[in-house]
Amino acid sequence: STMLFVDASDQPRSPESLLRRLTGLRRPEVAVGGVFGAKRYYGDLDIVGTPRLDLCVHCPGKRVDLEFVQRLDPGLERTRDPHQPARLALHFVRRKNSLFEEDASGLPWADPVECLLDLYSARLDEQARSFQEFLAARGREMSGES
Repeated sequence: STMLFVDASDQPRSPESLLRRLTGLRRPEVAVGGVFGAKRYYGDLDIVGTPRLDLCVHCPGKRVDLEFVQRLDPGLERTRDPHQPARLALHFVRRKNSLFEEDASGLPWADPVECLLDLYSARLDEQARSFQEFLAARGREMSGES
């Protein structure tokens, strides 16, 4: 499932600014996905700018603490309207193991498949297909196929 958040203020923060704030929060159960995550795996992803910040929240149980959203930006409000331009999307990962990978700074990153799903969720179909082709080619290389 996914939760979308829109900016209720007149001065929305950029996705890059939200990402910087997330880095300072040190939340191991919250990983970066979407465009940022896909670009981490595939630097040649053809996209200019980042429309929103997609985060994957590991919550194998039914309860999840979303207080960090207000710490990212107090101007964010949840919306149930998928046609509103979201600034933040939370995707809930309910499997036992998150498959998140921390970088050198300790920031968790979602696995490539979660990032791919986030691209489709954001209606970035062309970029998602390109990333999917990259992942398929990488899989063939790793398996020894040509």
